[in-house]
Order: sequence, then C-alpha cells, then structure tokens
Amino acid sequence: MKSPVFSIIIPTYNRAHLIGKTIESVLKQDFADFEVLVIDDGSKDNTEEAVKQFTDSRLHYFKKENAERGAARNFGAVLAKGYYVNFFDSDDHMYTNHLSVASALIRSHLPEFFHLGYDCKREDGTQLYSVNDFTGNIKKKVLLDNKLSCNGVFLRRDIALQFPFDENRVLASSEDWHLWIRLVSRFNLVYVNEITSSVINHDQRSLLTIATEKVVARDMYFIDKLKGDLEVMRNYGRTFDRFIAERYTFFMLGFSEQGKKSEVAKWALRAFLLYPLILTSKRFLASIKNSMLK
Repeated sequence: MKSPVFSIIIPTYNRAHLIGKTIESVLKQDFADFEVLVIDDGSKDNTEEAVKQFTDSRLHYFKKENAERGAARNFGAVLAKGYYVNFFDSDDHMYTNHLSVASALIRSHLPEFFHLGYDCKREDGTQLYSVNDFTGNIKKKVLLDNKLSCNGVFLRRDIALQFPFDENRVLASSEDWHLWIRLVSRFNLVYVNEITSSVINHDQRSLLTIATEKVVARDMYFIDKLKGDLEVMRNYGRTFDRFIAERYTFFMLGFSEQGKKSEVAKWALRAFLLYPLILTSKRFLASIKNSMLK
C-alpha cells in the first residue's frame, strides 16, 4: 500500500474525556492523505472505548505499558508509515488547515524539520495568546524559550527515528524541548507563521502541576544531557550559560513561593556567577522580592 504523507502520532494517558474532540479535529482535515496512531500509554480510564467509537480506517489504536509521553511518541514513530510525523497532544485541537499548510510547505521546501503557528485557548474557547512570529535568530529563540508547540512540529520520519525523544521519566514535560534544541543544532528549522492548531489550557495539563523539587531534578538532567551533545555545545557557546542561568531563576521562583530563602539565595548565586547579566532578569528580581516578603 502507498505510504501516507503524514503520520499523526497522538500519545495519551487517561484523556478519555478529551481525546474525542482531538480525534474529531484531525479527521476534519482538508488534506486527506494521513494516518492517525493513538498510542495509549497505559491509561486506566476508558480511553480505548473513546477512540474506538471512530470508524475511520485511517485511525489506529495501540496500547502499551505506561512509560511517559516521550516513550509513547517513539513507539508511534516506529509504527508510522508516513513520510513526515507530527506528534499531536491528546487534549489539543487541529484546525482544518493544519495538514494542507504542512503539505504546501513540503512541496516548496522539502524540509527535514518544520513548525507551524498555533494559538492557546481556554476550554471555553477564549484565546489567551498566539505564537506566530518566528523570525530572527531561531536557534537562540528555541534554546532560551520553548515556544515550539509539539503540535506544530513536523519531522521527516527518518529523522524522528534517528533522533528519538529521551525516555527518562525525570525529563517528563521537557522531553520535547530537549529534542528541539538538539534538532535546531543540526537542521534548518523552516517555519510558517499561519496558525493551524490550538493548545487547550485546562487544569489537568501536566506543566501546571510540577513541584519545584521535580523541576530542579528535571532541569539539571536536561542541562547535563545537552552538555553531552557536542553539536549543541558547538552551536551555542556562551549563550548556553545564559540558558542554564535562566533555568536557575525558575528554581528561585519556585522556592520563593515556598518561603525557602536559603534555596533562593543558593540558586541566585549560581545564576549570577554563571551569567552576571541575569541580575536584570525580571524573574530573578521577582524571585528575590518574593523571597523577602515571605
């Protein structure tokens, strides 16, 4: 059988109440040459039933032992038959132009790696912000702030297999950012600012529920893994020190909320010694101020 242009890989865990709308949005695409692989990462709810209510032959369901999203995405990439893969989150929505815009970009550029614009909305549809302004130094922007939406990223399948997501659980919620930094250090990131998908902000999003101690463990692992990547180090140089210092300011902010002044001071000193200009960072100053008020 002819391979589809796109494999949409949807990792999911206990999202039975949300995944139906995500699948509906995929199946309504105005470009039809795709397959959808739902990778159930060991859900304990009725996710399987929610997926199997759809009878479209392009939709395929696979269940595996829980091992976090990175592992689920990698599992899907191995099964995928498309020329390009798109890792789409199971609580977000595609607009009908998502794949047609991607297809047009492929025809004009044949990129290894590209990104489309997106917006972020509340569950009631209220728009919070949009990300459709990728210009300037893309490598630097990707390092210093994870503005790339997993939903907006497309990878040629051979590259997705060559550069899988890190599956260590400690990196959960930043495994995508870690991969984007590695990829922009090797490939030209092509982008279209047209908005084609929507990130839905709800109370159960994992990024909103991470304890500061886990953030520290995650980011220190993140930093060490990137330090071990020679291409990343060759591409970023001194800018990488700024990246580390800014991660430390997140630790400061979290510990300031807990009233742990000694932890705030420890990470403030480390950030300053590594990148003195961090003193002008709004997050650095806010953390110090917040700590003093506790």
